[in-house]
Amino acid sequence: MTHPTPRETVTRYLDVLYNQRRLDLIPALIADPTWRHHAGEVKQLSLEESVARLEATLELCPVLRFDIALLHEGGDMVTVAWNGASTQTNGTSYTYCGIEIFRVVDGQIVEIWNSRETGGHWEPPQTVTASALSR
Repeated sequence: MTHPTPRETVTRYLDVLYNQRRLDLIPALIADPTWRHHAGEVKQLSLEESVARLEATLELCPVLRFDIALLHEGGDMVTVAWNGASTQTNGTSYTYCGIEIFRVVDGQIVEIWNSRETGGHWEPPQTVTASALSR
């Protein structure tokens, strides 16, 4: 059986599951269980808990979008710097960004490391010339 690449899995997770609100894809994209790492804590989530977490997020934010600013893939690991925008049910809107590292096995996300989100957006990469480096 051929599985999607780690890059394809993570891109689909952000673009299709979140942006298109396709919660039906959770069992295909997220392993049972999944490990979620935050600074100072590690949680194991069952598939049922992952579904509940994502349902709650989308319910709180009827407008929610993630765009990949930078993606790097190496083996089963994918690192993403993303830009996000959301509007919550109370009308409050946010613009924010973060970094996540995913470990993907057989086309499913098995671990996610999350940075704390921060306000603003990542700027697009700038081309660095040799003359700029010599300054």
